[in-house]
Amino acid sequence: MHSLNHTSLSSKVIAEFIVVRRLPLFVLASIITCLFSIGILSTSFNTSLGALLTESDPYLDELDLMEKAFPSNGEIRFAFVANKEKTIFEEATLNAIADLKEKFTLIPRIQGITTIIEFISPETQRRLFSKPIADYTKDELNSLSEEAINDRLLTANLLSQDGALTFAIISVDTKSASDTERLKIADAITNLQSLLRNQHPDVKLFANADVLLEQSSQQNMVDDLTRLMPFVILLCVSVICLCFKSLTIGGCILAHVGFTIVNTIGALGYLNFAFNNISVIAPLVVVIISVANSVHVISVFKQALYKGQSKFEAMTHSMICNLRPITLAALTTAIGFSSLNISSSPAIEDFGQIVSLGIIFAYLLTLLMLPSLLIWITKPSPIKKESDVNFLQPQLQHIINFTNSHDKSIFLGCSLLAVVTILLLPMNETDFDRLDFIASDSDISQYYDVVSENMNRGLSLAYGIDARTQEGAINPIFLHKVDEFAEWISLQDEVESVISLAEILKTINRIVNDGNEENFRLPQDLQTNINYLNAYRTVEANYLPLSSFINDENSVISIVVNGSSMSNQEMIDLDGRITQNFSNIFDSASLIHGSGVLLFARMDELVTIELLQGYSISLLLITICLIFGFKSFYFGLLSVIPNLLPATMVFGFWALFVGQIDPFVMMLFSISIGLVVDDTVHILSHYLEERRDGKSKEFAITHSIKVAGPALSITTLVLALGTTVLIFANTIYFQQSAKLLVPIVILALLLDLLYLPTILKRFDNKFKAREAVTS
Repeated sequence: MHSLNHTSLSSKVIAEFIVVRRLPLFVLASIITCLFSIGILSTSFNTSLGALLTESDPYLDELDLMEKAFPSNGEIRFAFVANKEKTIFEEATLNAIADLKEKFTLIPRIQGITTIIEFISPETQRRLFSKPIADYTKDELNSLSEEAINDRLLTANLLSQDGALTFAIISVDTKSASDTERLKIADAITNLQSLLRNQHPDVKLFANADVLLEQSSQQNMVDDLTRLMPFVILLCVSVICLCFKSLTIGGCILAHVGFTIVNTIGALGYLNFAFNNISVIAPLVVVIISVANSVHVISVFKQALYKGQSKFEAMTHSMICNLRPITLAALTTAIGFSSLNISSSPAIEDFGQIVSLGIIFAYLLTLLMLPSLLIWITKPSPIKKESDVNFLQPQLQHIINFTNSHDKSIFLGCSLLAVVTILLLPMNETDFDRLDFIASDSDISQYYDVVSENMNRGLSLAYGIDARTQEGAINPIFLHKVDEFAEWISLQDEVESVISLAEILKTINRIVNDGNEENFRLPQDLQTNINYLNAYRTVEANYLPLSSFINDENSVISIVVNGSSMSNQEMIDLDGRITQNFSNIFDSASLIHGSGVLLFARMDELVTIELLQGYSISLLLITICLIFGFKSFYFGLLSVIPNLLPATMVFGFWALFVGQIDPFVMMLFSISIGLVVDDTVHILSHYLEERRDGKSKEFAITHSIKVAGPALSITTLVLALGTTVLIFANTIYFQQSAKLLVPIVILALLLDLLYLPTILKRFDNKFKAREAVTS
């Protein structure tokens, strides 16, 4: 009892200090907010997909090695698509391509353009188009179509195999461009695309570039924040006004949320944080948690007012009752989000840090400014209606009665459901798609759709082979191994085509020998290889420069693997076979994995493992906090059950009915315990207070649900409705997050109201001896 009295005394002293010193504390909060508000001007966005990559992947270093060996600038691709059952060798489509050749200089920092119109066959040295387009008859264009479709190099780079789609490739210097310049390039591409569409309305064309992906992602970020943030705030405040039947309390909540957001974003500005594709959702989460934090203080405050206490007495009573629970809840929620720091993906790490920072500000402002606002604004006149005094009490009593009458069925049913859903969890398959971060109806999304439909080709994989000696990459023995390796890759089911230096040298050898197919083979001596490569440099095309296949020291060559459409796991499996076969063929050379798309594919497994590790750590730390907070090792461990099950059940059912999940959505599983622990903390805190006073289990359960139930119901409603708004976000990632998070928070409340009482009745055996002594 001594420790309990000491805790109560400490809470009373702190609560009285907060109420008595409310004016200077409010002034302090206001000054801090004004200072942090200046930092908002320094906030920025990082739309680079590189921010998503896991830095623990060893392939990331190999990607840097590939970039050093084969430095490249940015690329803009315009896809021209023929009408149904036709080819791009129609006058209208070719005129649109020619028009692009004339106008592409409208884009800043461009370096050149490659289209099918100026294509010269490396084998015949003949131009595909030898005269102006207007001079060709329809039959001549059909003949050109057949010739182009039969050209292997052309169909591997600029043209689909059925001639229904062609690319115009523009080289642009984006490597040294600033963020502002990159956005200008993206705007110029968009404007040029619109101009071409207006001048050639019958031609289907789509543009794509990394700068466009970044611009689209940033635009979606800004749209989601500016469109959804006000709606989330308005919805949450409206729920509070409706539940407490008070506009003034809604005003207090609005001020509390506003101060929290200003402090959080301002602090991020001072810390030079940049919002990325993942962390942009963090302010919305902070808003929802901020509202939920203040509900408990308001609920007990209003109940005390209804019972006739003065505003000062009611606020002191509310702070004494809530100080320990809201402190525990804030600490455990912050731990849940901080667990994301274990991830090596900067995007996930930033998200966890931003929300944790927001939780700290929300908690501090709940103590520093909320009491002042409530005391100043709230009218002390008691409300006579019993429905106001006993808000939600009849409904909670029905739940208690239902639990008591169906105790065994609820316990067995929930326990069985928990076991079944845990067994279903492995059925979830993660599959990252970077298009999840852009709107599904955007031009870029349509670009990928038409390319996938017409090219029957997925993304390309690039590999480097380091011979480890200067001129070693053009050694005939080495090149024969490269040729063997490339031939093996081309035989894999997932591969459409393979381009390597060996293919180029064999083609040149055939041309030199009058096109004789028997000479489609590699030269046998080093000097011939050197001569062929020098000859190629004199006629190389922009879309197939020699610098893309061999570095300046002739020590590293590249192999480009054009794959068919495949899942991330299929890509990983293909890469595994390629890596294994490489070690079988080469003795001393090393393989460089140089594809960003492969890193994104591998990220599925890496992110999932790191998030599960973070979940385990947060579960352990939260349990330790609850053990100290409840002053009971036993009840700290017992609290784990209702905190684990909401996410487990929801993800289990998701595995059964959907099965496919974005790896970044998996972080909801990791942070869910931090969100749902609030319910358990409040119910168990009140339960243990009554049990330590010698009350029976049944009385303590009823008391805890009736005291904490109203506030928990409101916070769950706020969390659920606030999160539901994300379903209307632009991107699939946010939509999927909402579909999982809403049932998690609702299920958490139901389990605490229904399942937790049945657990306590069966496993709370710690107070029997004390009850016996008391009696």
